[in-house]
Amino acid sequence: MGWHLFQFEPQFVLIIAARLLVACVLGGIVGFEREHTRHKPAGFRTHILVCMGACLVTLISEFAVKAFSGVANVDPTRIGAQVVSGIGFLGAGAIIRHGISVRGITTAASVWAVACVGIACGMGFYTAALLATLLIWAVLTYLKVIKSKMTGKRVTLALTIESVEAETMGVSWEKELKELGLNVESIDISRSGAKVVHKIICRTGREQAPSVEDVSRRLMNISGVTRVSI
Repeated sequence: MGWHLFQFEPQFVLIIAARLLVACVLGGIVGFEREHTRHKPAGFRTHILVCMGACLVTLISEFAVKAFSGVANVDPTRIGAQVVSGIGFLGAGAIIRHGISVRGITTAASVWAVACVGIACGMGFYTAALLATLLIWAVLTYLKVIKSKMTGKRVTLALTIESVEAETMGVSWEKELKELGLNVESIDISRSGAKVVHKIICRTGREQAPSVEDVSRRLMNISGVTRVSI
């Protein structure tokens, strides 16, 4: 089967159509989970287009090798490699910072993984593409449930403490919170004039978790603290 710029042989058309269609279906499976289950902005159509686009790029690479054989030295993996590295800009668009947390990293990873599935479809490597899609779907669907069950016995508190810096310089926030049964995970400090703001992330077991009122009361009793929010 010769490769030409306009190739309409039935066998050729079926091969191209099959690979593009499989890419659309497999990308749609992952995208459906992201949009209709998790309500993510990079959802059904986005994953389909990424997967199909990666498949098309791979087909172009294969076409280039066949079309320019003996004329130029063409590396069939070069364009596909650019897809794997370049798809990151879409992933970056799916990641947003919401307060102290970052959201969208899993969706960004699924977009990247779907691009790889598309490359496999473009190569005609259907077995790997199908197995990878099933594993991606299982990870997105079930591991979140398993993780929530494993970490469900832990409580996370985000504290914001505003105080007069001169009066609280000697205060050990880690010690104060430890006495309340809270383990400090991170502390972010910002200053504005004479005031200082501590943003603290704490974790503890659900059974040992103190009430919000107890935490607020304990911290507000510290000299120099002007505001506590949880």
